[in-house]
Amino acid sequence: MYRIIIVDDEPKIGEGLVHLFPWENLGFEVAGFFTDGKTALDHINSHQDIDVVMTDIQMPGMTGIELSQNLLDSDIIVIFFSAYQDFEYARSAIINHVVDYLIKPMKYNAMEACFTRVKNLLDNKNPSKAVNPAVFTSSHDNLVKTVKEYLQKNYRTASLEDAALLVHFSTSYLSSTFKAVAGISFSDYLMKIRMEKALSLLSDDNYKLYDIADAIGYVNPKNLSRNFKDYYKITPQEYRMGKQPVIPDCNKTESENND
Repeated sequence: MYRIIIVDDEPKIGEGLVHLFPWENLGFEVAGFFTDGKTALDHINSHQDIDVVMTDIQMPGMTGIELSQNLLDSDIIVIFFSAYQDFEYARSAIINHVVDYLIKPMKYNAMEACFTRVKNLLDNKNPSKAVNPAVFTSSHDNLVKTVKEYLQKNYRTASLEDAALLVHFSTSYLSSTFKAVAGISFSDYLMKIRMEKALSLLSDDNYKLYDIADAIGYVNPKNLSRNFKDYYKITPQEYRMGKQPVIPDCNKTESENND
């Protein structure tokens, strides 16, 4: 893993970068977050294992430009990010050998492209530190496993936002990764769990429809009935009268899918 520090005088933005971007999946680990350039430089001078500095430009005290000037003689890769598209900033970036200049608010695709390039640069300089892609695959598998466990335990109140907070990734990254690995979208997997639970509870006549709706996360029983019919092609009432549901392919258990 390559070690990166993030420097931004706006703590909320910096903390969001630290926790919501999938650093590990691109081969990085965040070694620190600082709100001013001087503190960041002190940390760099006392830690010789920093590979990348991602810094805002306009900050009180030492600016990002001044920080990059102090790192000219090092092998550290510097990336600027700023809310301003300013020619002088861009010129300073070129002079100080800054690798990229990202504009706030950063888009996920731009961040991913930037750090994919940075990792390639570092891999070429440090072949022994290059991470095997299998590590990323394993990480993706673990992410999906964690989210599935979360959904199985919290299907009543589960949301994509809460799942993203749990695994410290953005909602967009979690959504795309979950679908790519699991072969089903986050919302469809949550629906699958809720419908399976509803089917089980409907087998017990002691449960009224509104009880079942509440138990699996529906405020309005009518919404449960509508989704149940869309999913199984029969109504809850028809199921209780003995009509057999049509089981969707995605509704197979994991053991059945692995047979």
